[in-house]
Amino acid sequence: MADNIADRGRPRRGMERGMTSTGMTSIVITGANGFIGRLLAARLRVGATVRIDGTSRTIGKRTLVDQYIPDDAATDGEWIKGDLGALITDRPEIFTGADVVVHLASAVSGECEADLDLGLNANLFTGIALGRCLAAAPHKTMLVFSSSLAIYGGTPDMPLAELITDTTRPTPQNSYGAQKLMLEEFYADLARRGMISSRSVRLMTVSVRPGKPNAAASSFLSGMIREPLQGERANVPVNTGLRVVLNSPTAAVDGLVHAMSIDDNSWGAPLALNLPGISVTVGEMVEALRDIGGEDAVARLSFERNETIERIVSGWPTRAESERAARLEFATDRPFIEAVRDFAASLKRN
Repeated sequence: MADNIADRGRPRRGMERGMTSTGMTSIVITGANGFIGRLLAARLRVGATVRIDGTSRTIGKRTLVDQYIPDDAATDGEWIKGDLGALITDRPEIFTGADVVVHLASAVSGECEADLDLGLNANLFTGIALGRCLAAAPHKTMLVFSSSLAIYGGTPDMPLAELITDTTRPTPQNSYGAQKLMLEEFYADLARRGMISSRSVRLMTVSVRPGKPNAAASSFLSGMIREPLQGERANVPVNTGLRVVLNSPTAAVDGLVHAMSIDDNSWGAPLALNLPGISVTVGEMVEALRDIGGEDAVARLSFERNETIERIVSGWPTRAESERAARLEFATDRPFIEAVRDFAASLKRN
């Protein structure tokens, strides 16, 4: 990676993404052992037919990258374990050999707020290294970047807009959102130069996530549903009147897959896009839990406020609309109770 990427210019004719005679495509997913990563990997299996940049392709190779590999991982060589930054430096061919890289790996909001260096290293610097690596590839790689609605925030002299639209100015009020925004702009600049094809998609908080609580400030937005439905207690650390914008797991994965299907001309300027979401109050989430799990489930909730979590989450948008997403035919999300119903059904299947 000692090359000067500014000298690379546009890819040579015949080297554009998806130009192979076999009609096969190669995909890399970073953060593949995360919740969204696992769902996306299940959708993008080898042999599956997907649309990439407006063209129907067959996945011929899929590489799953994470610093942790699940115990039940397939032994077919698809998984690569390691620190993402180190892999980009030591094994850049993992990424430059792909037609599409879906970049999900990230330190979460609470971690980034508690430890600035952690967020800078895991998110910003590693993300920049990935962009530089792909810009030096011999062909034009598509980078699908999972950004966040946390890029928006408000200050006393510039309050957060009641409704976030395509033209709302980003003013992040936490380190996680700032790091995501900086990467959005960096990837857009590489795309403007013709070095990569960029698809930055801003996800909302995804709920209901299975698994264990994590260090994200928004973790409770899954935990307050997940734990009670499994017979465990959970705390709601914010006022129940607080309104949030969520994505269901299905909508988050659908959005990422749809983003990679859109060709460069239709996407337009290589700017990020707000994924359609669900606007709901925490109190309405409690009622959805009651409808699906009954009074016993709600009785497992406590309501002890945490000022730090409430400050971070209350600074995020509460309503969002995107005419651009509608024009590009991104699907609208379902009511939140359907995400709760889906999670409860998954418990029965397991």
